[in-house]
Amino acid sequence: MIISCFIGVCVLLFGPLVSSACNVTLYAQGEPLNFTSPNYPGNYTSNDNCYWDIYPQTRGYSVILDMVFSDIESSSRSNCPYDALTIYVKNNGDQRIGESKRICGQSRLNIITREDQHIHAVFETDGSVTRGGFLIRYYETDGHSCGLSDLSASSVAWTNLTSPGYPSNYSNNLNCQWTISASVGYEIKVEVVYFNVEYSTACSSDYLLFSDGSTSFAAQLGKYCGRSYITRVVVSSRNYMTITFHTDDSDTALGFNLKYKAGTFLTTTTEITNGLNCGSRLLRASTSTWGHLSSPGYPNHNYRDNMDCRWTVSAPAGYKIKVEIIVLSVEFEATCAFDYLLFSDGSSSFATRLGKYCYGTRNVVSSSNAMTITFHTDGSRTDRGFSLKYMARTSGASGVNCGSSLLSASTSTWTYLSSPGYPNYNNNMDCKWTISAPAGYKIKAEIIALSLEYEATCARDYLLFSDGSSPYDTKLGKYCTGTRDVVSSSNAMTITFHTDGSVTGRGFSLKYMARTSVSGCGTDEEINEYETKYIESPNYPLQYPSNANCSWTISNRLEGYVIHVQVVDFNLEPHNPCSYDYVQLYDVTGTYERSLGRWCGLNGPDTQSTGMSMKVRFLSDSSNTLTGFKLAFTAVEPTSSCANGFNCGSSLLSASTSTWRYLSSPGYPNYNYNNNMECKWTISAPAGYKIKAEIIALSLEYEATCARDYLLFSDGSSSYDTKLGKYCNGTRDVVSSSNVMTITFHTDGSVTGRGFSLKYMARTSGCGTDEEINEYETNYIESPNYPLQYPSNADCSWTISTRLEGYVIHVEVVDFYLEPHSSCSYDYVQLYDVTGTDERSLGRWCGSNGPDTQSTGMSMKVRFLSDSSNTLKGFKLAFTAVEPTSSRCGTDEKINEYETKYIESPNYPLQYPSNANCSWTISTRLEGYVIQVQVVDFYLEPHSSCFYDYVQLYYVTGTYERSLGRWCGLDGPDPQSAGMSMKVRFHSDSSSTFKGFKLAFTACEPTSSSSVSPNLGGIIGGVFGGIVGVAIVTCCCCGICSRKKSTTNDQSQGNRSREVNLNTVYTVPVSNYPPTTATTQPAMFTPPPAYSEVVKDDPPPYCQAVPLSDILPLVTSSPNGASSYQGTDNPAGPS
Repeated sequence: MIISCFIGVCVLLFGPLVSSACNVTLYAQGEPLNFTSPNYPGNYTSNDNCYWDIYPQTRGYSVILDMVFSDIESSSRSNCPYDALTIYVKNNGDQRIGESKRICGQSRLNIITREDQHIHAVFETDGSVTRGGFLIRYYETDGHSCGLSDLSASSVAWTNLTSPGYPSNYSNNLNCQWTISASVGYEIKVEVVYFNVEYSTACSSDYLLFSDGSTSFAAQLGKYCGRSYITRVVVSSRNYMTITFHTDDSDTALGFNLKYKAGTFLTTTTEITNGLNCGSRLLRASTSTWGHLSSPGYPNHNYRDNMDCRWTVSAPAGYKIKVEIIVLSVEFEATCAFDYLLFSDGSSSFATRLGKYCYGTRNVVSSSNAMTITFHTDGSRTDRGFSLKYMARTSGASGVNCGSSLLSASTSTWTYLSSPGYPNYNNNMDCKWTISAPAGYKIKAEIIALSLEYEATCARDYLLFSDGSSPYDTKLGKYCTGTRDVVSSSNAMTITFHTDGSVTGRGFSLKYMARTSVSGCGTDEEINEYETKYIESPNYPLQYPSNANCSWTISNRLEGYVIHVQVVDFNLEPHNPCSYDYVQLYDVTGTYERSLGRWCGLNGPDTQSTGMSMKVRFLSDSSNTLTGFKLAFTAVEPTSSCANGFNCGSSLLSASTSTWRYLSSPGYPNYNYNNNMECKWTISAPAGYKIKAEIIALSLEYEATCARDYLLFSDGSSSYDTKLGKYCNGTRDVVSSSNVMTITFHTDGSVTGRGFSLKYMARTSGCGTDEEINEYETNYIESPNYPLQYPSNADCSWTISTRLEGYVIHVEVVDFYLEPHSSCSYDYVQLYDVTGTDERSLGRWCGSNGPDTQSTGMSMKVRFLSDSSNTLKGFKLAFTAVEPTSSRCGTDEKINEYETKYIESPNYPLQYPSNANCSWTISTRLEGYVIQVQVVDFYLEPHSSCFYDYVQLYYVTGTYERSLGRWCGLDGPDPQSAGMSMKVRFHSDSSSTFKGFKLAFTACEPTSSSSVSPNLGGIIGGVFGGIVGVAIVTCCCCGICSRKKSTTNDQSQGNRSREVNLNTVYTVPVSNYPPTTATTQPAMFTPPPAYSEVVKDDPPPYCQAVPLSDILPLVTSSPNGASSYQGTDNPAGPS
């Protein structure tokens, strides 16, 4: 009886106080945390009103809010008048609402703030039905990794937007949001240049979302993933568009490259444009007869420039629209970027694209009873236009057959083939078509569109090309995504279309034609004067076959002439050192052959023989094939090393092992170089050395591929050896792989420039040395082969030291590019502080951010390790002996009146070392004065509870020390001590290090908030109040928390007041809630997931006893724009 009464009193008195726990401020971290509706996973209560303010923990970051579960009383009305969760995005400064969304029913959302905003969530319930509530996950993200969030579209030029990291793979767990704005009266047009995002059903994993307005809540223009939207166009209906890029924690891909522009894209130059009428925009397709549509003016007049005509064709329900293009004669461009006919699968030109065409005839079918046709012309050339017919057809796809299995390829025009029912195929299909051509011809097929169920090995739905009249002949390719060309090796090809019993897609569309076979794989060619002969890879410009082995011999009978080769086109599988697919050239003298070099990738040969014959050999392996090559051969007189009065100088040079030597273009720097020069220098070094050349100045006639004037570095004693680099602008370093390098300077007959200047030296290739630095001296160390790729499995060690007493070693980056990794576990540089035989780590670096730090003694060890996988350019580090810039790690300081003492983290303003443990004691002898600390600079590793790197202050009286708080991140301490001494402790762990801190200390008279006098009544009252408080909490947590609220995690902390009075008692206003009765939910309702199933690591949202450690003072970084209150002794922030 007594217990029941006590519980009842607790409920009566403290139920509202427990309910108000939902009115809190939360701080989002990098790891996802959660908040829930009160009583989750049970039903929420009636007549409730809760709010949550969510800020990023780290200044400059954004908050991501992701709704995991939602079941709130729904309504047929759009404004959710009963129970609702309203999400406000508010500006931190003026607290103005940037956007808002009111949610009820089972709606879910994902939202990201800008860096200067936070989330304000309000949950309101009425007195009727209650439901399962909601669970929301929130975390912070570095908004800068996504780039600027507010973009402006120009009406003059296109602007590009790419996924973070493009053209490298994007990262996991991204939530990027960009809002593009334009002037009033304009729309935003986005064209997708490249698109490759992880595919998933309904694009539920990674996706790109386009919204028609200034927020992600606006109407959806499209949500895309996979690789099938490479040329998609999206247009807003107003002068704002929001683009959201979301990635999950699984696979990543290359991402996207978009371009956007402002203009009047929707306002078709109206119905009448340039005197030609587009006609009625609304067309009706008949179920029995063809309707006809043509471009304005067709066939009597050419269409006009700058037209945008749109027609929407509709059919009765249950029908599709079928269009057959009869004539299409418009300005041609390979991607149809100028004039085109665009078919969209719906009543808007923003619906899924069925096709964009500027040549040929074909059929197009919608997937529903509406299709939009857009005819666009630019401001240049015009033509006859188009004519097409359309009709409504039944949509039944069952029973669709594969059509004729025997097809014939024309030698003059393209023929088209598409999947049955295109653009919607059925399950469990197996169609086979055999295409034949006249003898001596091959079959060329070009895939125009391919949208099938995707699987990495194309094991489910696929298009299979076989090299012959049977599907069991040699496989030419098996595809389920992308566009490509396929060529048979004979006059027959078999195409198989297979689908399984699960997901279907739009299908495929391709065209095929008979083409003459390419010349034989290897011939002997003879060149006369003024004649050019060409050789091409098999199937050029289509993909060359696997396992090719071709050989050509090019010669001439002109005495004293040599063979010169130049690239017309070159695209082989890239590899270093060209071991897969390659072209190799040989100098031929009688039966003797000497290699001139080997080429692959995109850079082909531009060289000449030394005699009258040259041999060309082409090999490909069994894997990837590309478009191949076309080379041009001429007979020329050999170029001279002396041209137009300028002598190239000695062609044989020797590199010193100790000093730099210099080489420049003839005439440099007083005169421009001359036209038609061909200078070659061969530089040699002692055995065991390499040649390193550094270009100081390079001012030549510029062309993107450096085909006119250039400086060519070859890895050996001949300009025909492996190419190290071909340059016509910029400065860079070049290193040979042996003790010989050849430099060629070539100029053509047109523009000239100042020329070049470079220096060269012989360097050892040893991996690690001991270096000693004198005063005013800088020593450099480089990764093996720098600036070429360092080798795999490297393990190098250097020790850098000085004999200058009291000096330390300072290191900074000249160049740094290692394989990136979050914990630098693959390839890395690690520095050590060396004292005698003791070594202490100063840190580990990888990626593109190298060290900028110093030792604490006179020696530093550098260790470089690489694993067995990727290798990159490597590093170059500069070391100097300097006087230490930081104060010692811990001293005792005395402060006099009007005096300021400073303490700094080790190495400040450079990165402090790992595993530091420093202690300073600051005191004054001025009676009645206290120690005041102020921040000059503060930047430590951030963490919610300052567990990693931190500064902790202590009030010191005799041997007694009391903590005043702990700080990390960007905001340091600004309190006073309560006495004449203060202790400062700095700790860093073994991981990340930052700039550190500089603190200023003065002795001053205490303010009222800093003077503390013994107060016996306060102590007794505090003890008694504490006992009563513990009893109340225990009572409430033993079963009477009927008004439970979502418990915040340890992030629900406001900022500690800078001038908090230790005797202040905060009063939290609490609303009174009338007792309510929860309505039972319908029996058919699917219950929400258990909290333990959705949240495994976060604190539960239930009342629980608070550990004493949680009420000790703890001060963390004050987030930008957040409340100035923070600390676990004030979890809910200011009242």
